Amino acid sequence: MPKLSKNLWLYGGVLSAVIVVFDQLSKAWALKKFGVPHNICALNPFPGKEIEVSPVFDLALVCNQGVSFGMFREHADIGRYVLTVFAAVMCVVLLVWLNKEKDKLTKFALGLIIGGAIGNAIDRALYGAVTDFLNFGDIGFKWVFNVADSAISCGVAGLLIAMFLQSRAEKSAQKST
Repeated sequence: MPKLSKNLWLYGGVLSAVIVVFDQLSKAWALKKFGVPHNICALNPFPGKEIEVSPVFDLALVCNQGVSFGMFREHADIGRYVLTVFAAVMCVVLLVWLNKEKDKLTKFALGLIIGGAIGNAIDRALYGAVTDFLNFGDIGFKWVFNVADSAISCGVAGLLIAMFLQSRAEKSAQKST
C-alpha cells in the first residue's frame, strides 16, 4: 500500500474540507436569503429570484442540473448520478496525483479542485441540482456560479501556471547544461 504523504492531509484534506464547508454554508445562506428550500431548487431550476448587491454584482438563484454553464441539463435524471460518480472518480484520481506531487502550487491547485468538485457533487447527489448564486451579469459575465465553481476555476488556473513554470524551469536547466 502506498504511503500517504502529509501533502495529502494538508491539501487534499484540510484545504478541500475548508472549500467544501465554505461552499455548502454559502449555498445554504443563499437559499435561505431567497427563501427556497434545497429540495425544491431542483424542481424549479430558474426561480427568477435576484437581489442587487452592487452595480456590478447580484445574487441570482439558479439551480443547475447540468455541468458547467448548464451544459447537459436536459438529461438531469441520469446526469445526476453519472456526474456524481464521475466527480467521485476524478477526486480519487486527483488525490493519487496529490499524494505523489512535490510542487506546492500544484498541490494547492489540486486541493482547490478537489474541494470544489466535492462541494458540487454533494449538491447534485443530495438535491439533484447544484445551487449557483454569484452573478456578475451587469458587467457582461453571463454565467451564475458558486464558491465550488470558483475553487475549481482557480485550481485549474493554478495548474496551468504551475505547468508553465515547471516547463520554463526545465528549459532553463537544459540550457545551462
